Amino acid sequence: AAPLCVISLRIELSNLAATQRLGTIIAHHLRAGDRLLLIGEIGSGKTTLARAIGSALHADPPLTSPTFLLVSEHQGALPIWHADAYRLPPGSDPLAAGLIDERHAAGVTIIEWPEQVRWPLQGEGSSLLEVELTPGAHDDARGATLRIGDAARAKSMHTAVLAAGIEAADGS
Repeated sequence: AAPLCVISLRIELSNLAATQRLGTIIAHHLRAGDRLLLIGEIGSGKTTLARAIGSALHADPPLTSPTFLLVSEHQGALPIWHADAYRLPPGSDPLAAGLIDERHAAGVTIIEWPEQVRWPLQGEGSSLLEVELTPGAHDDARGATLRIGDAARAKSMHTAVLAAGIEAADGS
């Protein structure tokens, strides 16, 4: 298989409102079949970002932390599956664990703690988005690194981040 071409975009989120604006931008760039992987330590803002994405997609019911459910299903502009792999053993198979199934091709799957799962990434470059959140200088600040397997979508998201007044550290 050809190597995955991934564009990285580093963003500084100075407060909760910036994190919510980023969630809205991501939501407006999602397509049916996408998998959004949210990476970060406990308290880094994964669920906050997922909630903002769900809100922008008019999720019903609203997204909450799925830690004890493993996967929650929501209707909206696109069907949304919100999964949390935190309690799965490292190296789990996402199909066997029930995190993903064939229905998810019709909507968006948001997965927190994806590093717990062994992902079959071949052929998924354009439908896989990754957001890694890191702590910032104060409680509401954080850094976000977006990794996007589709150059056109990456460029559009970068433009939207700049238009929203969110500080893009780089656009490499």
